[in-house]
Amino acid sequence: SDYSRGILSLSSLRLSSYGLSELACINSCWFVLPKTAPMPTLTIREQGKTATGFDATLSIDYQAQYDITISDPFDAKQEQELEFYFEKWITFPFDEKVKAQRAAASIETYGHELFEQVFAERRAYSAYERACQQGLSNLKIEILGESPEFQALHWEALKDPEQPRAFALDCVVTRKRLAEKDMADVLQPSATINLLVVTARPDEESDVGYRTISRPLIEAIQQAQLRVNVELLRPGTYQALSEHLEDKEGYYHIVHFDVHGGLMTYDQFQEGMQQDRYTYQARYGRSDMQPYDGVKAFLFLEGEAKGQADPVEAGELAELLINKGIPVCILNACQSGKQVRAEQTDDETAVETSLGSRLMTAGVQMVVAMGYSVTVSAAALMMEKLYGQLFAQKGIPEAIRLGRKELYNRKNRRVYFNQIVELEDWLLPVVYANREVDLKLRQMDFEEEEAYYKAITALESRYEFQAPTYGFIGRDLDILKIEKALFRHNVLLLRGMGGTGKTTLLRYLWRWWLTTHFVEDAFYFGYDEKAYTVEQIVHEIGKQVYARREQALFQAMSPEAQAVKLAKKLCEEQYVLILDNLESVTGQPLAIQNTLPPADQQKLCRFLAKLVNGNTKVLLGSRSGEEWLASVFTAEGKANVYQLGGLDPESRSVLAEKVLAAQVNDENRIAALRTDDGFKRLMKLLEVYPLAMEVVLGNLARQTPEEVLAGLQAADVDLNVGGEERTNNILKCVEYSHCNLSPEAQK
Repeated sequence: SDYSRGILSLSSLRLSSYGLSELACINSCWFVLPKTAPMPTLTIREQGKTATGFDATLSIDYQAQYDITISDPFDAKQEQELEFYFEKWITFPFDEKVKAQRAAASIETYGHELFEQVFAERRAYSAYERACQQGLSNLKIEILGESPEFQALHWEALKDPEQPRAFALDCVVTRKRLAEKDMADVLQPSATINLLVVTARPDEESDVGYRTISRPLIEAIQQAQLRVNVELLRPGTYQALSEHLEDKEGYYHIVHFDVHGGLMTYDQFQEGMQQDRYTYQARYGRSDMQPYDGVKAFLFLEGEAKGQADPVEAGELAELLINKGIPVCILNACQSGKQVRAEQTDDETAVETSLGSRLMTAGVQMVVAMGYSVTVSAAALMMEKLYGQLFAQKGIPEAIRLGRKELYNRKNRRVYFNQIVELEDWLLPVVYANREVDLKLRQMDFEEEEAYYKAITALESRYEFQAPTYGFIGRDLDILKIEKALFRHNVLLLRGMGGTGKTTLLRYLWRWWLTTHFVEDAFYFGYDEKAYTVEQIVHEIGKQVYARREQALFQAMSPEAQAVKLAKKLCEEQYVLILDNLESVTGQPLAIQNTLPPADQQKLCRFLAKLVNGNTKVLLGSRSGEEWLASVFTAEGKANVYQLGGLDPESRSVLAEKVLAAQVNDENRIAALRTDDGFKRLMKLLEVYPLAMEVVLGNLARQTPEEVLAGLQAADVDLNVGGEERTNNILKCVEYSHCNLSPEAQK
């Protein structure tokens, strides 16, 4: 109101003296906008060790400093109980429940005692009260310390006894250390957030689900239509990571490691090497691990064989990321934020042990790590919330706070033996920050935006995945093993009996691999639809891979020349070619009879042979062994065949629950079925075949499990037999179930 409408001399205005920050012009009118109050920062800085703890200082906005003394609120026994709670109890949650409850309750006690130490001095407490006048959501807390012991304190538990929750749930809490060097500012301006997800599952079926993090993350991005480019590293090896980043300097904003992590002495490292658990010699891009004192932090990537991991030491990983200018690293690895105190190692001079802190010290601008082992369900919940908030422009520290709060509000976790327990694992995420991260995001120009949304539309229209009735469930282990098999040899036969879900999986992979940038393009031909000849396959692919002018020249060639030219291109580029339901080609029993004459079969085999050892992945789906193509999917005398079985036990239970919810639709009856012995026998009979489960379990709306079992027995159904008879029995299941359904359900 002090300034009249019109042209202003900006140089004559002293906005700061009026508590104002900037001018805005709307419809030719100038407005002075109120100055936004800065967020108060409470800094706790380590000054040195004492006999009982630490000397430290407390300051608000880096102004007046107050001397404080800090000692660990826990003795060794209490700390061991907390570690037991997060590391061991979840592996067998039936025993020592009192001990676990005591450890969970001790977190709040710990936070209160730490608060009383930090704000014991009257003036320090007064400064804290002033900083909180704008509310805890506007407060930032920084922990600055160089020693592992100081960083080992559970600062995220810090809690005012007068407040309902720990500070870390309501305000941003970050940790800092002096960086050894600054990262080169090579990040390029981008209209999308570029994210690389590195997943490693060395133990395969004995490991965590392959897509526990990546699948919900990508689904959340797609549902929210966020401008995020997500790529999954394949395979999850150090060599693949190093080679992938070689030409990507300044491209990725975030690298997310969905892997295992841990702390090891050199003796432990040697023991794992002697048991062939760890890659020891010929470590790609790194020298052999030399003897070291104390403990070091490691992140475990894929090794050369199943059950073998490649331990990547914190310094080695930091060097790789720093050299490529990646500002943010998210470690979904267990214990990646864990520090080892002096009393936990024989080496009194032990240096930094936390993988997260080590990366930050080496120059990574921001690192998110975990203090103890984190459950799969917690990791999925945390990361889904984190990325959703991050891509909503919340900033990483604030996104972590909101993810932590989600863990606090939803404490049920699925642990070992499929048990559900409550965990106070909101404490585990640790944020290390050297400085504020500028992701250098910019707006898309018109051409970029049009191309971006056209690409999305093309993907959705061309590669539409028709999900099964109850959704696509499980198959993480199958996808992992299929991908690994394709790296061993680029042609794979996916074999499975009717009803196991081959076609559903292949069509899903078609879309998933494109979404996650495993391949540049994909081509699917189902012989249940048509008897495709080589000429037809070449013609269809040629329309997709060649531009208009080159396509005209391509189509003018003879069929033989077309096949040779296209095969050369497929060998050079990263595509996937899927030929499904190949049992139809040779007219196998119960197959749709889209047969190819022997001459056409030979031509198809010769064309596929040209793709062997190329960059294009070839997936062959069939019920039978397809011996006529054996020379194509065999390498070094070993057939590259993956036998597709049924769903894993957890996925079977999920599918069963969905079928019962839709068909039975009576919670009391469903609850009774879960404990019914007849239902358990029925599930055992159907467990290998998702299709059989879907059609048979629907009968439980009108029949008891015993009646359904009796009906199947009367229909002479025995899913325990082998070969083609299994497919016959699935058809019997379908026929039996169909005649027992209501008219509406039959439709």
